[in-house]
Amino acid sequence: MVTTVEYGLTKEGFKRKRLPEIIDSLNKRVADKLGIAIQTDSNSIFGQIHGIYAFELADLWELAENVYFAMYPHTATGISLSNAAALSAIRPIQAEQTIIICECTGLNNTRFPVNLQIQDENTNTYTIKEESKISSDNASKIELTIDNVENDKTYFITIEGEQKSYTAKISDNVSNVLTNIYNQFSKENLNFNLSNDLLTISSNDKTKIFSINTNLIIKNVSSPIYFVSDIYGSINPTLGSVKNINTFITGWNSVSNIKNIVGRDAETDVELRQRWSSSVYSKASVMLEAIQANIYSNVAGVTACLAYENDSDTVDSENRPPHSIEIIVEGGSEDDIAKEIYNYKAPGINTFGDIEKTVLDNQGISHLIRFNRPKQVKIWLKITITKNTEQTWGENTPNEIKEIILQEASKINIGEDIILQKFIGAIYNNINAIAYIDIKATTGETPKEYNNNNIVISAHENATFDISQIEVIINE
Repeated sequence: MVTTVEYGLTKEGFKRKRLPEIIDSLNKRVADKLGIAIQTDSNSIFGQIHGIYAFELADLWELAENVYFAMYPHTATGISLSNAAALSAIRPIQAEQTIIICECTGLNNTRFPVNLQIQDENTNTYTIKEESKISSDNASKIELTIDNVENDKTYFITIEGEQKSYTAKISDNVSNVLTNIYNQFSKENLNFNLSNDLLTISSNDKTKIFSINTNLIIKNVSSPIYFVSDIYGSINPTLGSVKNINTFITGWNSVSNIKNIVGRDAETDVELRQRWSSSVYSKASVMLEAIQANIYSNVAGVTACLAYENDSDTVDSENRPPHSIEIIVEGGSEDDIAKEIYNYKAPGINTFGDIEKTVLDNQGISHLIRFNRPKQVKIWLKITITKNTEQTWGENTPNEIKEIILQEASKINIGEDIILQKFIGAIYNNINAIAYIDIKATTGETPKEYNNNNIVISAHENATFDISQIEVIINE
């Protein structure tokens, strides 16, 4: 019994007719219509004509096949994949811009208009989106002095509403007056430094501000100002590398980035397809998957999200209450995160965490939502590379190797251990002429004793990397 092959849309799916089959079909149809055998080799008239027609028909068959596969997330690409995934309420994650916080220094009350621009060492530009100013009302650092000390004059400094003063005596100089004032303050979050009759008050954390009022002379003020990258994607300039002022204004002396809220690249088809699959098929964790996916998709600035569940009747080893969930999120607005958790958690399930936010439902009823931020663990790496003298090293530099490390580190999620061998593999895959790699690591605010051991990261920790925390040594 001869089995006829079916083409097109069949009960087994779409069966595409390919070029050889199309040519064979054309040859048989024409011969049958003419009632005689025809020459169909490549040099014959019919062979030439059928070959031209067959290519056009093959393109149409391929188009039909693509249209068929565009309906399903497993096989669709581009906008078709986005539309197919949207049927499960899953939208592709769009690219986001990097936000950098810069310490801007200049004269007090210098105003920054919208669209003012700065630039980093790699020519990436960043722009102010909201009008800002350098001001003693929101200072991270301020420099104070006195021109001439006046006898019996009372000098004062008020920080966050706390005022300290000193009445000058005839024998006092500038240094005496400034010392007698700042010695009265006891603020752990501020540093006081007196040098050459100039009193500098600065915040331990440059992103934190304080307000100050004084009758001393204000020489310079530094304030944290937000800039947004002009291109979308994972732009992560080295701290302190954004120093170029493209839009000059009177009273603005210098700029330096002190913190980066790194953007993200648009989700690829592969990543969207994987997220769709896990959201649809991981039935045991549908709620957690939905919360994770929607926080990551809908909350701007989120770089990592991890969810845990305690479905038992007792408190678990991480102190989560019975029948509760814990969501750990890096980046993003706390209010927006809380809303997503409330929208996608199951009714009756408690939330666990140190951060508490109130969310109103459609009836105006308040619901307390809790979640956590990961504890940041600074990772310091020391990489020693020995060249293979039998191969050409090329123009590879330590900075290139550092960028490879940072690219590999960007794949590490909250709670994931640091496996040093992964970095070695990434370097070998991208740099030629390497004979040997030795990689050591340590943690802490400052580097301590390096060793070759992997670093264990707990479920509530997030490993952080920076190019300034990587040392590369290249040996001949």
